[in-house]
Amino acid sequence: MIPLMTKSVDPCFSNADQESLYSFLHHPQKVNRLASNPMAIALGTEFLSVDADKGSITLAFEPEPLFIQGTGVLQGGAQSAMLDFAMAFATLLALPVGYSCSTTNLITAFLRPAPKGRYLATGLVEKQGKQLVFTRAALVREENGCVVATGSSTLAVMQPDLGRR
Repeated sequence: MIPLMTKSVDPCFSNADQESLYSFLHHPQKVNRLASNPMAIALGTEFLSVDADKGSITLAFEPEPLFIQGTGVLQGGAQSAMLDFAMAFATLLALPVGYSCSTTNLITAFLRPAPKGRYLATGLVEKQGKQLVFTRAALVREENGCVVATGSSTLAVMQPDLGRR
């Protein structure tokens, strides 16, 4: 079992998720499971690929049964969370080390039912400013490549707490 990292152990990082992202960037063959966040663990989150030049990241998800509704489809909040993770990680990729972000607005469009299975979410930074980052993402069923949901969000840039270093 991978230990749960809820707090960064490296003083350069103020965000354990960003630290996990950089571990994946430097050791993709060793690090792919996201273990820094309880929700990410429950959703079975893995890093798949990163394109720093395009400002995009693709994550894989295999949600636990607790996210499946009685009709056999993935609950909408879980789908939104997957999209939110993809957009937040795309933002963390774009920010300098030590900076963090917080979602201020999240819009999700559910396009079709999402049955139990493995999903891919690709997040992309559309515009980055000093205080806000605008992103979008798509959630795709891996089995057939069908887009089940899309999202867009605005994230606030959080500067490092220089006083704690």
